[in-house]
Amino acid sequence: MEGTWNYQPCRNGHPFPIRKEDTCLDFLCKYCGKTLNVFTYHRCNAVNAYCFKCRHHGHFARMCSFHAKSFENPKPKKKSKSKIQRDSDRMRTFIEKKQMSQFPFQGLEDKEISSFTSSIQDESVKQHINKLKISNRNFIKEIAVLKAENSKSDNVVKENVILKNNLDKVNLERLEHGRIIQKIEHELVEHRSRTEHLEKVIDQLKEENLNLTNTRQRLTMEFKNTDMQYNRILHDMEDEIQRLNRLKEENVNRRHDSQLLDIKHSTRHVAICSRGNHRRGGGYLRR
Repeated sequence: MEGTWNYQPCRNGHPFPIRKEDTCLDFLCKYCGKTLNVFTYHRCNAVNAYCFKCRHHGHFARMCSFHAKSFENPKPKKKSKSKIQRDSDRMRTFIEKKQMSQFPFQGLEDKEISSFTSSIQDESVKQHINKLKISNRNFIKEIAVLKAENSKSDNVVKENVILKNNLDKVNLERLEHGRIIQKIEHELVEHRSRTEHLEKVIDQLKEENLNLTNTRQRLTMEFKNTDMQYNRILHDMEDEIQRLNRLKEENVNRRHDSQLLDIKHSTRHVAICSRGNHRRGGGYLRR
């Protein structure tokens, strides 16, 4: 992260930018490209340097980003293998020095330590010091492993928090599902009661239908019987009408015969009377 620019007047009156004191979080310095940024800005080699690209103070020209801003698609800087190896060696030595700073002999230089060890004649002490160095390296490795495990434990704690939140959500969903299941069970009980009532109604309707079918059959039988009786009565009435018609015809014939006989008798009587009056000389008929 780059610091903010602070413009201060120069001796001749022209302002020039000076970087504020800050600590950077990257591994390599963004101003000189060599020193590590765990130091303050005053210990950087490019504090009073002059940039030949942007004409500003506070960084070297190779670390200037003035021309990179003018391009629309700036190309990322690629380091060579030698520079990458150099940076990794510097980083490793810095980490070792930082981890060794917690031991009491860290303030001593390598020459002092070598002179101190050369002055010691006892080989057992040298072996003890070598063992301490080896144990120190092992402790450093264990510290790195513990840091990695600590980071893993932090990740596990975060995952546990996420899982706890998910578990709470699942519990809420389970409670909601339980309420829904209770509601469905209540609806099922009501549906069962309705089905039982409908079954009773269906049984009653079946009984009524059976009674209606029996009554319909009985009525159809009675209707058939009445129809047969009616047909029989009609047949008898037709026979009686035919008999009456025959009797009527016979009566008419008899009347006609009787009328004919009466006419014959009347004509005979008239003839007889006329014959007798003619003999007597005319006149009215005697009774």
